[in-house]
Amino acid sequence: MLRFAFQQVEGTPVSINIARGYLVGTNDESISGEIRISKGQVECMPSIKRAAALNLECEMKEMGRLSVSTCLLEQRSEPYSLLLELARHRIKHFIAKCEDWQIWDHPGAADALAEWNEARLLFTGALTTQDSAQADELSSRALIKGLQASEKLAVAHSRIWLHRRYGIKSASKMVLGVRVDPRIQPAIAADAAKSFDMVAVPLSWAKIERSPGQFDFSSVAPWFDWAAKSGRTILAGPIVDLQPDKVPSWIAAKRGDFSVLRDGIWKFADAIGKGLAGRTGMWNISSGMNDNNWWPLDLEQMVELSRRAVVGLRQARKNVPTLLEIPRPFGHDVAARKGAITPRALVEALVNDGIHLDCLMLHFVMGEQSSGRLTRDLLELSALLDSYRPLRKSVFVALGAPSSVGDPAAGYWRTPWSAKSQAAWASRMFSIAMSKPHVGMVMWESLMDSDPKQPTHGVVGGDRKPKPILETLISLRRALSVPLGEWKSVDGKSALSHE
Repeated sequence: MLRFAFQQVEGTPVSINIARGYLVGTNDESISGEIRISKGQVECMPSIKRAAALNLECEMKEMGRLSVSTCLLEQRSEPYSLLLELARHRIKHFIAKCEDWQIWDHPGAADALAEWNEARLLFTGALTTQDSAQADELSSRALIKGLQASEKLAVAHSRIWLHRRYGIKSASKMVLGVRVDPRIQPAIAADAAKSFDMVAVPLSWAKIERSPGQFDFSSVAPWFDWAAKSGRTILAGPIVDLQPDKVPSWIAAKRGDFSVLRDGIWKFADAIGKGLAGRTGMWNISSGMNDNNWWPLDLEQMVELSRRAVVGLRQARKNVPTLLEIPRPFGHDVAARKGAITPRALVEALVNDGIHLDCLMLHFVMGEQSSGRLTRDLLELSALLDSYRPLRKSVFVALGAPSSVGDPAAGYWRTPWSAKSQAAWASRMFSIAMSKPHVGMVMWESLMDSDPKQPTHGVVGGDRKPKPILETLISLRRALSVPLGEWKSVDGKSALSHE
């Protein structure tokens, strides 16, 4: 068992919430277990007896409501200090990324290193004091300073590497994409859609095959027609999306019968390939299959469905690239579901099986209550992108953040979500993503707000007026359309400012 001592005192700069907490082990693998508060302590009972780390949400002055973690800790009966361990991990994580990026001595990271040194001194004070209340207060300040330093480091690294990547050459003409809701007619948001190079059009199996063997593409045809006329590339799919509302009713009625699902996917992929291949620039073969949310699958079955989808699509036209969508790239919630595996495990299985896969699309969507989509700091997101580079696949990064406050429990970055904070977060994350050598495109999660019950992720509001984020994304893409030149520090800022 892991025990953490923590006293929630009103007015303290850090507020802890364990409702969405989880445990991780060696190599960042998900661990099942119970987390509870008992007698003034946070008690964690991992399913294994090895070292584990606790990840939970903290609401922090100036930083927002973010997911933070402890280091890996040995299980013992004596309680650890929760705030001290959270601060320790943040300071350690900063050191690890400085080493990884070789940025210790770079002038662009000077401000981040100064903040980190303040965090280190506060942590040392918390570690040496005999007063538990003072230790918690110093640990809280160390954690916040550590997060501030971390974000400055992530931004500094992105500025430096953007100039290295695009200093003497411009970015490709395919840098910025957006996902559309097929229920919205193109004419309603056509002006905004023209600002993007690629348009992702979801394909709902349930809406396209409303009766067995009868395929109707009218629900998505308007966007395919619009793309052809406007010269935009279509990313079509996912083909395999095993959410209850995306699967035809006669297939859903036989949930658990893999042969029915397998044959249905084969026929659907074949029909999609024949009907849309000539108008599609890239296929999204599946989304979140590793999550095992609703239809139970084992790894062999996941691989088989992916193979069927790819072969069915490529029978019509072989040279259309294929993409695998990963809605929850951290994969920390898989231990809660039988048969679920991490995204990396699925990718490796598909590659080892020889399934053709050109690209991955990782979702970084903030401000949602959905499991596995906690709001995280910029360094955590940057580090996660780095972890996918060894897979040697081109990566698209799907970004999303709301422009208004929904459920505060979903987390927020810096300040409660607004149109201003949405644009600021998007600016920083676009630059972080495009600074990575293996990232080819940023895809914004939603073109237009259409459902008042859903997060307001669109670049266009429900009133059909553009939000500040639209101009932000356009200006960032425009900046990369020409070489950025050599990196220069001007009052602590590079030529491509994030402010």
